[in-house]
Amino acid sequence: MRTTGIVLWTIGLTLLSADGVWSAGSPPLRLKAVHPARPVIKLFERCELTMELEGTASIVNPYDPEEVTIEATFQSSRGRPVVVTGFYQQPFTQERQNGQDLLKADGDPVWKVRFTPHAPGFWSYAVRVIARQADPTIVRGTFEVVSSAHRGFVKLDRATGMLSFENGQPFIPIGENLAWPPSTRPMQTYEQWFRELSQQRANYIRVWLAPWSLRLETKDTGVGRYDQLRAWQLDHLLEESEKKGLYWQLCLLDHGSFSRTQDPEWHNNPYNEQLGGMCQVPNDFVTDARAQAAFRQLLRYLVSRWGYSPTLASWELFNEGDLSEIRPEAFTPWVARMSQFLRELDVNRRPITVSFHRSMPEAVGKLPTIDTIQVHVYDQRDFAGLFCGSMIQDLQRTFQKPVMIGEFGWINDFVRQVDREGIHFHDGLWASLMGGATGSALGWYWDTYVHPNQLYRHFHPLAMFWRGERITGPRQRLELSLSDPDMVACGVGTPQRAYVWMKNRTHNFDQYLAYRCEQAKQRLQEARGQSAQQPLHYPPRVIQGAKATVEGLAFVGRYRVEWWDPYRGQVLKTQINRVHWGTLTLEVPEVTFDVAGKLTRVNWWDAN
Repeated sequence: MRTTGIVLWTIGLTLLSADGVWSAGSPPLRLKAVHPARPVIKLFERCELTMELEGTASIVNPYDPEEVTIEATFQSSRGRPVVVTGFYQQPFTQERQNGQDLLKADGDPVWKVRFTPHAPGFWSYAVRVIARQADPTIVRGTFEVVSSAHRGFVKLDRATGMLSFENGQPFIPIGENLAWPPSTRPMQTYEQWFRELSQQRANYIRVWLAPWSLRLETKDTGVGRYDQLRAWQLDHLLEESEKKGLYWQLCLLDHGSFSRTQDPEWHNNPYNEQLGGMCQVPNDFVTDARAQAAFRQLLRYLVSRWGYSPTLASWELFNEGDLSEIRPEAFTPWVARMSQFLRELDVNRRPITVSFHRSMPEAVGKLPTIDTIQVHVYDQRDFAGLFCGSMIQDLQRTFQKPVMIGEFGWINDFVRQVDREGIHFHDGLWASLMGGATGSALGWYWDTYVHPNQLYRHFHPLAMFWRGERITGPRQRLELSLSDPDMVACGVGTPQRAYVWMKNRTHNFDQYLAYRCEQAKQRLQEARGQSAQQPLHYPPRVIQGAKATVEGLAFVGRYRVEWWDPYRGQVLKTQINRVHWGTLTLEVPEVTFDVAGKLTRVNWWDAN
């Protein structure tokens, strides 16, 4: 989903100036030297090698692996060798003048290799050039990796349906979409969004390689060549995100690029035959052998340049495939081929996903190389009821895979203008996690709704609630029943550790709209000099004395129940409750908006 009227970024394009082709008299490509950035690096930090090459004048397309490939083999004192490929890069420097971002080429283009070691100790590397005419020289070197506090790459634990880092610490994604920045001051704006999210302890963003922002292949570069200015911007943004603790889900293709009606961008797609590509219609992208080879080449470049980064947590091959003009019977085998190719390329084996606007086709969702099921949900008057209902559970049962809500929100501008407090935004964040999703639902309208209304504040309480929580076994949905009909609730967990969220149904957009209307009426009456009515109260009803019963915990024993305020991120009170034949009865605190609870089984020997 995206809005129309996007102003294109200013595109900086750097291409090789050499027009020559290989000939019998061309000098062979020779690897003269390899320069490591540092002899000692910390665990899970980047090892970067810069190539010193001779004979590059005859290279026509430095991105074409059939023409030239840099291959580096890394070997630790223990473990198997890891092979990664290098990439072509134009360095830039960034200046800011009069509030604008200015990028200038910084020297000649170079070839680099990036690799992130997974173990401390001494490592060796061997680099070689593979080309039509290449000197067989192999350059070798060593470096040392020392221990660090870095947590490593994000991995998917299929047993629990949760994400965790390589060091074993759990990772619960909490964040929003930051799909693209404005056309003016893009880097500064992204940096501002990063600061706001980091300050509120959010940790996850979804970023698009959009045609008007970070897409590397454009109508100016053509198919098979990549915008180096945008590539530098991706470098910069990933490095800034790493400093702020924000992990990425990177979306590689958008539906509009393959549509002439829905958010149409086909006229700007370099694969379009009218722009010099090989595709007459959008569907040709997934069936034409030349287009598939070109996209594989792009995947190689993406993995070679950014696959090193633990900040890049997940790949999304395609956004909302059902809104494109690609036919389903052609789309599914294309996803199967490209996800398998991406899996083979990425030595760090990130989770791979793909998204749909309506529903995930079973043929796509059940592919073995699609790791998570991603759905997008819009214009629901009751996000709490939807996510706490059976939707997420049904998807998990159908696909036997973790579920993420990749986009959610209200398309209707009026609703977003009225709901400036973020009621539906708040509900979506909490209900999605408590309904069984692997992370919080990722809100849309980050630039026109979340940022202007400073709704970042809703991330902090959720992050504080989940901070340090560890689910070590398969999660299950809890069976909850409530004594008050004005409440909705859901929860997940294990018999040892569980989590519940309960919401006052009278705290919703409709009630808030009615409250705002009554406020406006009273102000109008006061302006006319009329006597004020009785004071307004919101929400209409504060729930007191409610009880909740929880099934799915231990058959006998005691639980410590820690009640939290989801709007403030603070503990309200703690109590001890005893399970009676598998049923835990909770006395719910006063509920104005919502309340959350942590249920921890207490061993008989725990005095406190």
